[in-house]
Amino acid sequence: MYILFLTLLMIISSVQFSFAEDRILNRQVLDSKSNKVIFININRKNLQNLLDIDAIKDKLETTGYVAHMNIRGDKGTNDRRSYASMGSGSRVNVTKDEDEIIFSSLTSEQKKQFKVDTGVEPKEINYYNINRSINENESNNEYGSTLGVLGQTLSDNGLKTAVLGNSDIVETVNGVDTVVKNRNLCLTAMDNYGRIDQGNVDDINIDDNTMPFGISTDYKKLTTQTKEFYNSSDVLFVDLGDTYRLDIYKNSLNEETYEKMKDKINSKINKYLKEVFGMVSEGDTVYIVSGYPSTIDYKNRRRLSPVIKFKGEEKGLLTSNTTRREGIIANIDLGTDILNEFGLKSDLMIGKKLNYIAKDNNIDYAIKENKKQVALSLSRAAVINTFVIVVSASWIVAAIALGCRSRFSEEAKAKVFKVLKELIKFGMIMPFAFMVAGLLNQTSQMGVTVGIFAVAVILYGIGRIFIKDDFKNMGTFALATITLVIIDTFCNSVIMRNDIMSYDAIVGARYYGIGNEYEGVVIGSAIFAISMLLNLKIIKKWMITPIFLAILFCSAYPSMGANVGGAISGSIAFFLFVMLVYNVKIDFKKICLLGFSAVAVVAIFAFLDIKLGLGSHLGEFVHRIFLNGPHEVIMTFARKIQMNLKIAQTSVWVNILIAGIVLFAISMIRPTGMFLVFKQKNPEIFSGFIATTVGCFVTLLVNDSGIVAAATASIYIFIPIIIFAINKMIFDNQKS
Repeated sequence: MYILFLTLLMIISSVQFSFAEDRILNRQVLDSKSNKVIFININRKNLQNLLDIDAIKDKLETTGYVAHMNIRGDKGTNDRRSYASMGSGSRVNVTKDEDEIIFSSLTSEQKKQFKVDTGVEPKEINYYNINRSINENESNNEYGSTLGVLGQTLSDNGLKTAVLGNSDIVETVNGVDTVVKNRNLCLTAMDNYGRIDQGNVDDINIDDNTMPFGISTDYKKLTTQTKEFYNSSDVLFVDLGDTYRLDIYKNSLNEETYEKMKDKINSKINKYLKEVFGMVSEGDTVYIVSGYPSTIDYKNRRRLSPVIKFKGEEKGLLTSNTTRREGIIANIDLGTDILNEFGLKSDLMIGKKLNYIAKDNNIDYAIKENKKQVALSLSRAAVINTFVIVVSASWIVAAIALGCRSRFSEEAKAKVFKVLKELIKFGMIMPFAFMVAGLLNQTSQMGVTVGIFAVAVILYGIGRIFIKDDFKNMGTFALATITLVIIDTFCNSVIMRNDIMSYDAIVGARYYGIGNEYEGVVIGSAIFAISMLLNLKIIKKWMITPIFLAILFCSAYPSMGANVGGAISGSIAFFLFVMLVYNVKIDFKKICLLGFSAVAVVAIFAFLDIKLGLGSHLGEFVHRIFLNGPHEVIMTFARKIQMNLKIAQTSVWVNILIAGIVLFAISMIRPTGMFLVFKQKNPEIFSGFIATTVGCFVTLLVNDSGIVAAATASIYIFIPIIIFAINKMIFDNQKS
């Protein structure tokens, strides 16, 4: 069986890998060092703002690839973490927000001190207090990341970097104007020691009282020095600081003066970019990036920043194996992609090179996709919290009502529990409804919310009309849910990425496959659906093993579901269910066998991930183990425990669910009373409850959002039991 399973994995892998390659335009990596890279940072702009600049808008009509970029750093999100993560190729920490990051040309004394502090000779531009960020990152980084990988790799291969411009502002303290230096783009360009070969970050601004803070970038000097450093360097980073200054200064302006300043800045940038586009050679690459969103965009959850890459004469969208999503990349991909332009790579980077997808309407697609992600993000908390509150409250009310049932009249009892029962069953419908609603592809917060409500009501109505029996009704929705999840994994998760209960590209914890919420749904719905089919004699016992293997493959395979926690907890829960159905006695040896099966499944998927170069979360985890040693396993599980503790402290409803899991687990292991009756009448379903409960406990241990996964899986335990209790205690008694 395992040989057949492995063969199936290899066949489908090759087919999927070929299909994925066909969708990506093949682009040749340039070997020649004569080709240059120019990285222009127009900070605090969204894609629509960038289109206000004629030079960008006109060029995008015929060429250019666009995407929106996740800006997440390690343990937080801000400008400096995002820029540092670009240069690291992984999420990193830098010094605390209150500490100034000082990049500049050093005096003779500062050069001596820099060498004493770092042990290396300074270059033209240096991060004077680099050790603060290095120590902060080494002490608190969750990913074992290294600062300055991009600059260091370029330097090691004889390539030079240069930085021009800054985002300095002026603060007035006690009537005295003080320049606050902001050279965060240098965090992207620097090497491991905070050094940059050349450039000008100190003397590039002029006094201009018509501009924010009375400062303006000297575009005449910038243009001249861009041409100079273009010739003397291989990668040139340019920070057009006026857009940053305007965003910071916005609250001091009225609408009219703000628009005038914005138009003036755009005009200067437009003239500068025309010079750049006219200067570059055919083989050069130009990135136009907004390293961080504007203040108002960030507050309104519009937190994906635009990236434009001009390379060749084609147009389309950017994607990467980090996100596997058209028009969405991560900041950690940019450093990797710059290296890739020179045929280089670094094992210290987990970001992936950018791929190109041809699309004529790339701008419209990118803007619409961004609106959709924002709408999902804005709606997520309210919708999911409502769902959780209604489901958990209905359970509590039902439990209290059952305990007080003797106080109701027979007529009132029938009405109350009939309504409660229908309300409780919505918990089984909603995971499926969330997925179906995702197909509506709504791009507004109202559209997302109304769409989910409408789909849920329609699905409930269909189930109510055509499936009268409670357990058949719940089993049907469980079967529909797991079926749609599996179909979606074959379709590159097109539904899951628009599902409000799934992952969030703006948060960036996961971009593809099956998220932690649906990891629990997969385990719970699959076991409950199969147990119902067995109970109704629709399938034979021998069929459940291949069915579970297929589900496990789809939910855990790196190019499909890609959920490592799901692979571990799912394999244990599924194999335990098979043992219970076949009445296998569970002893110590069988427990060890369950553990071995989980390890074997993960090992197989890890091997295939690395062998086929799929670059999923599992492959990255194994890569980090090889890179950082066995302690990476400890770090990873420590991070998972910390995340679960954080979720446990902030999500009251999950605490209730976990308490319920423990209580029901005890009741099922030592069944008495009603549970004993349930086990006798529905042995397959009862076995499913035990297997799902074990799956819940396992996922708590192996997943960084294990509490959430356990909570969603427990829906398929609690609801059937509560429904059975209501039918047994209320409606069966009324019949008798």
